[in-house]
Amino acid sequence: MAALDKTYEAFEKPGLLQNYKVSNVKIFKGSLVGVNASGFLVSMAHGTANLKFVGVAGETVDNSAGSAGDKSLNVIRSASFVYKPASGFVPAQADIGKEVYANTDWEVQISTSGLTTQYKVGRICALETTSTGASGVRIRIDDYAQ
Repeated sequence: MAALDKTYEAFEKPGLLQNYKVSNVKIFKGSLVGVNASGFLVSMAHGTANLKFVGVAGETVDNSAGSAGDKSLNVIRSASFVYKPASGFVPAQADIGKEVYANTDWEVQISTSGLTTQYKVGRICALETTSTGASGVRIRIDDYAQ
């Protein structure tokens, strides 16, 4: 195929927000989400094999009564978010800059201990309080969301 010899419109779409088809599940706003082996969006969980982390759910979508792909969800792919430390992980100032793994769709940890599958979802950039009032970690997902 020859190189371009005139202007070509590549239909740029900023990568901060991406729309994905949802599996036959309910996904809550703020969930860490990934695509499964079939290419449909699901909540992150270390016990689920073959996920690819894609970002954070920007809205709640319930497709539990539908077929996979019936509904779509906007996913935020670049930003920082506050999540709950998984059981056994007590965040400390020395953890700033460390990578975290998804335990559930809203719990993270720095250790791979106890994880069936290891999904890196970000890097700790601050210690903060979650929206539920628990201690938490702010993670930056840039460069982790595929």
